[in-house]
Amino acid sequence: MVAVLVVRTALAYVPAPGAIFRHLLTGREEQRISTARIEGTLVLAGGASSEAGGQGELQSDARVYLKLPGRCRLEANGSETGKLAVVQAGGQVKNEGPAVAALAVGVGEVCALFGARSAGDGRAELEAHLRKRGVNTGSSWLARFGGQVAYVVGGPKDGDAQFWVFKDSWLPARIRFTDGGTRWDVRFVDYNSPAGDWFPRAVEVSRDGERQVRFTTLSGDPRANVPDRLF
Repeated sequence: MVAVLVVRTALAYVPAPGAIFRHLLTGREEQRISTARIEGTLVLAGGASSEAGGQGELQSDARVYLKLPGRCRLEANGSETGKLAVVQAGGQVKNEGPAVAALAVGVGEVCALFGARSAGDGRAELEAHLRKRGVNTGSSWLARFGGQVAYVVGGPKDGDAQFWVFKDSWLPARIRFTDGGTRWDVRFVDYNSPAGDWFPRAVEVSRDGERQVRFTTLSGDPRANVPDRLF
């Protein structure tokens, strides 16, 4: 479990949400990534395993493809999972193989937060995405996440929709929200990553408090050739 502790200090400076979004998007723009491929492993558990047609914990090799702006694909192919893929393009999600809800949520958040447009164009899209998730984009505060200080945009209650950004790096840390009565928590764990500091070592998706998906990064290429036919 990742410990979460609100930082209670009246002297701490907390930027307005708009400034947090600007720093995040500017940092992405400075990395000059337009296409990328991330190699890794995928673990499905609980309801995600059942939706994939398995029992117990399922593991496979997996790849994530990004083509900015806004096109993302996760595909897995293993003896336990078989072939499956989740694709997001033009704001639409499609499945190749069985539909796994937690995978779709994870790909959707990766696409929104790592596949965003430039700082100039992307802020409105990011804010619209967060508002769609129920995040109050007018409120920000400090907390700790995984031992690091993070800015939190959203309400202060445990059940409120929230978007977390690491204070020192301006990189996404977490987004949590409720959709149709289901509580989702997507976490971006450790940017000391084999892919470099532009993509986390792990992406985890929890559904109603149960971790159902973990993608672990093994390598990444921020200049990969990513063909349009993948989307």
